[in-house]
Amino acid sequence: MKIKVDQAKCSGCHLCETVCSLFHLGTINTEKSAIHIHKDDLDTSLNTPILCRQCNEMNRLNGERVTEAQERKKFFWKKTRAEHCTFHALSVLGGKAFHCDLWGGKPQCVKVCTPGAIQTIK
Repeated sequence: MKIKVDQAKCSGCHLCETVCSLFHLGTINTEKSAIHIHKDDLDTSLNTPILCRQCNEMNRLNGERVTEAQERKKFFWKKTRAEHCTFHALSVLGGKAFHCDLWGGKPQCVKVCTPGAIQTIK
């Protein structure tokens, strides 16, 4: 399962960020979310949800093969993994990288996204 982003539909409400931190950490802190909304104020004025694309590149870090199942279930990754993300999708705070773990197959961010900017695909 992956999350598909349609930036044209994103309203910039930040509810996805809010529920991500709330469901994972029990607190509302958008800086501690695995999804972030980037707003391009100067060019297009589009809001773009940024989150892990669930690619296979992160599983090959440092030449070490890690099983996909192990890593994708983790919400926190080491800070060094964020530095190697080619999509710059992992935010870092306090030495931890926040990774989208798809909330066990039921991503809460998708449920609260009323415009449909983020959706799950298989």
